[in-house]
Amino acid sequence: MKKLDLVGGRVTEDYVHGYATAEQERLLRQAEHWRDELILAGTRLAQGTRLLEVGCGVGAVLGILGMAFPGVILAGVDIEARQLETARAHLRRLGLEADLRQADALELPYPDTSFDHVWMMWFVEHLADPVAALKEARRVLVSGGALTAIEVDYNTIWASPTSHALNVLFAAVARTMEAAGRSDAGSRLHEWLAEAGFTSVDPGEIRLSYTGKDLVRQVPYVAAVVESTLPELAQLPGVSVSELEVRFAELRALPTTPNAALGWVVHKAKAVR
Repeated sequence: MKKLDLVGGRVTEDYVHGYATAEQERLLRQAEHWRDELILAGTRLAQGTRLLEVGCGVGAVLGILGMAFPGVILAGVDIEARQLETARAHLRRLGLEADLRQADALELPYPDTSFDHVWMMWFVEHLADPVAALKEARRVLVSGGALTAIEVDYNTIWASPTSHALNVLFAAVARTMEAAGRSDAGSRLHEWLAEAGFTSVDPGEIRLSYTGKDLVRQVPYVAAVVESTLPELAQLPGVSVSELEVRFAELRALPTTPNAALGWVVHKAKAVR
């Protein structure tokens, strides 16, 4: 399997989800999907807060934070110029200004103590050296500044009723994410943040589970995330595209199964410099 070209904090050309226009649009939808349940839940940003998002991608999360907290001063870095181009257009449409720069997460282009808050979401999971990136994030925070990191543990995805096909699919997704970074990033945030020198670390474990109408809403989202890794999944030993399609079909049909449920563990970790 082709691994990501990971150099410290860099997520480069082989980024598991790719940089196609369809994927950029999926990222915008994804942020809206998690707007209330993850991004804004428990988030408080005072007017004048200088906030940096590391791995800002297409600007989806910056847009949500900027609209929810109009007085926040936004900045974002990403290694990929194509993502930043989309981010600038997206934020312009929202009427928001942000200092967006192309940069490596290990070499942030800002002096020490430049920000009050650093944000990372679905980003640490792609890094070869998460602790180094977190140390660099800590460097640009003021004393007493905060970091928020949101990550899932792909090894915790489950479905009910128990299905061999879905268990195999979820295990394959975890293997793909491990080959491309860190499949257990959510569960390890507490450890990594402490090692990076942060204090008051809250692992922020959230056990998500969905049934009924909520399941109907979640399954298309999960299917889209999984399908975005299809080329990498198909490279796993003993896995064929035809087999994956059968498993995808069972996942999509889950809401029609009586008493079905789907869940996983996500962490919205918070820490202080």
